[in-house]
Amino acid sequence: MDDKRINWELIMHFGFSVLYILVVAAGAAVVELAARGMRWLGVSDFTYYLLSGAAHLMLVMDVVLLVLVLYYSTRKLLRRAANENG
Repeated sequence: MDDKRINWELIMHFGFSVLYILVVAAGAAVVELAARGMRWLGVSDFTYYLLSGAAHLMLVMDVVLLVLVLYYSTRKLLRRAANENG
């Protein structure tokens, strides 16, 4: 019974982590859309590229976070599975 609770905690932790990553990705998309909208309004190139670069940086950080979450969650799950069998 305790093993099921621990596995459920891992699944919930992974789910909330992925939800957070999706929120960050949505924020990056909004920043990119805002940058494009400001470009249409006639702001300077510096402002457009600054906002667009910030959006791209957010997406890169988001992908790095996703890879780290997948790696550490998988590693923890496999260690617990190995401890149960061995």
